[in-house]
Amino acid sequence: MSAIDDPTPSEAHCVGTVKSEVHRFDGTSIEPETDQVVVEEPLEIRVNSKAFSTLMRTPGDDEDLAVGLLYGEGVIDSRADIGALSLHGEDALAGGEAATAPRTDDALLNTADLLHSDPNRNITPPSRQGSSMSSCGVCGKRSISEAMAITPPPARKPALVEPWLSPGLIGLLPERMEPLQELFQRTGALHAAGIFDPEGELLFLREDIGRHNAVDKTIGAALLEELLPLNRCVLQVSGRVSFEIVQKAYRAGIPAIASVSGVSSLSINMARTIGMTLAGFVRDGKYCLYSKGNCLLNSPAPG
Repeated sequence: MSAIDDPTPSEAHCVGTVKSEVHRFDGTSIEPETDQVVVEEPLEIRVNSKAFSTLMRTPGDDEDLAVGLLYGEGVIDSRADIGALSLHGEDALAGGEAATAPRTDDALLNTADLLHSDPNRNITPPSRQGSSMSSCGVCGKRSISEAMAITPPPARKPALVEPWLSPGLIGLLPERMEPLQELFQRTGALHAAGIFDPEGELLFLREDIGRHNAVDKTIGAALLEELLPLNRCVLQVSGRVSFEIVQKAYRAGIPAIASVSGVSSLSINMARTIGMTLAGFVRDGKYCLYSKGNCLLNSPAPG
């Protein structure tokens, strides 16, 4: 696989599970055993050492998550906007390069602090009430207009007007992604998001207990590789497609979303408005096309 980001599970991507004592009923009796369960913990994201957002997530790839969320909120537009990034009291990025420093304060655990490269940038935290749950990325925002605000992607690549996406390729994406969802295989309790190129090669795969977190992680990983906007890529997700998922994909320049589950009415309306391809219930090579968009070819399935 000629992917730019090796999706093979590693120890760094397997920190999101713990062992738990359970009792299993086998139809006749209840017996004790040990099982793997997904970890859910809060992450406080700070910008210039000031609290910006607190969300519930599965630990692992926190750097990608923080960067992806801040990109989606319009705080940063590229890697160049990251002066430094510290995770849990340790420097992850400094001046655009990897760096490390000793952890100094237990209060810094479960925190990500991004120092913006522009000291004059006016950064206003979203006016949320409380923290964001793992199942909801827009929860807590104070107004409908704020929740539905769409931040367009920075124009760094020419817009594509010619269709390029094969309809048959969409039907192949779930079977290519599912075997690599290592944490899901261990727990059965995580969502996944994958970014595929026009040939169906998996570029990035991230997992999280929250659907929107998994998307933020993949987009954050792409930003750190300086690949945004992803205007020749498909976002494949394991859960339902809501408005916020379309928001995040649009911000990253992604012109197509595919899901093994259903989609919401608002996501359909937005996809049709912006010309995004939106496919739901992608299973066994078949799917329901809710928005054809501008990138989908009329050609038959490949091979």
